[in-house]
Amino acid sequence: MITIRQTFLSPNIPVINISNMNIELKISLDFGPRILFCGFLEGPNHFFNRQSDLVNYSNEQESFHFFGGHRLWAAPEDPVFSYIPDNHPVTWLQKDSSVIFSQFVKVPHFALSKELEIQIHPTLPQVEVIHRITNLDDQPIELAAWAISQMAPGGLAVIQLPKRGSHIGNLLPTSSLVLWPYTDLSDSRWRWGYEFIRVQQDMTITKPLKFGLASDQGWLAYFNHGQMFQKQTHVQPSANYPDRGTPIQIFLDGDFLELETMGPLQRLNPGQTITHQETWHLVSDCPPPRNAQQIKDILEKLET
Repeated sequence: MITIRQTFLSPNIPVINISNMNIELKISLDFGPRILFCGFLEGPNHFFNRQSDLVNYSNEQESFHFFGGHRLWAAPEDPVFSYIPDNHPVTWLQKDSSVIFSQFVKVPHFALSKELEIQIHPTLPQVEVIHRITNLDDQPIELAAWAISQMAPGGLAVIQLPKRGSHIGNLLPTSSLVLWPYTDLSDSRWRWGYEFIRVQQDMTITKPLKFGLASDQGWLAYFNHGQMFQKQTHVQPSANYPDRGTPIQIFLDGDFLELETMGPLQRLNPGQTITHQETWHLVSDCPPPRNAQQIKDILEKLET
């Protein structure tokens, strides 16, 4: 059974609460759209919330606030285009078992509609999130939908490398690890492996770290609070993705870790819309894996 009701996220942020018998989501109404809470009923929040932004922001401010939670951006990252403020109230509409949240955002030379359609499974800890960006300007623009989940500190992120193989018969590369100028491969937060890369969020290390993976693997996971949050998307092998072809990325600093997926770059004529879908899973009683076999065991359990 799905329950949809209006309530507040402490102390006084109006939200829509969407829940089933297992999990709940809380989506902001005063700004966004942002999914500020994701977790099991009566459990901890898997998302990071920036309390200073939640307490001090104003609808009248024309500066960007991170707020935290899950947000929809447009890629590639641009100091103006990506950081269009979304401080004004959103509109929301219940459509059957889905809830659609949208906002019109505008700066000089750009006018967009951002939309999140959220459908929680009737019984399972599973959510479908459909992201839409519509070009409301009078000029075409090229962009990709960029779905960013800011995760609460202290957890371990996992990203899967493409299928491994022997040297015999494997003469061509199958993926690329994409680095930013500030990416430090000697950083102590890395956990390098043969089949998986793990990254530990550490609140005592404040310097940013970011990387992307160009491959056909479309999922990322984050282990925290003795649970796992996983997000999946479909990667189109022949499509043109931003940031040297990386549909999945991870960013972290001392406050949070971001799990990021992207859709392909597309040219949007006035009035056209792009769509990008993620599927989320929550798994309870799931401590952070210490090796590849433990990760495989968790994934196998998720598939059954």
